[in-house]
Amino acid sequence: MSNKGRVVCTDIYDSEGNLTRIEAHTPEDNFVMQFLWDPHDEQTSPNREEFRRWAYRHLEQHGYDV
Repeated sequence: MSNKGRVVCTDIYDSEGNLTRIEAHTPEDNFVMQFLWDPHDEQTSPNREEFRRWAYRHLEQHGYDV
């Protein structure tokens, strides 16, 4: 797959401090993709880390540098 360039990922939290999604944008702030947290998954640090790894891997598989 060709390289589509670099993306910057941002964790988005709700008012209670729960991770709701990860958004990926280009450095120029163009939206690329978002990854939604399953509300049935427990909000633990290890689960959040695994979710980030999964999202970054997905972006890399689609040709983005994270």
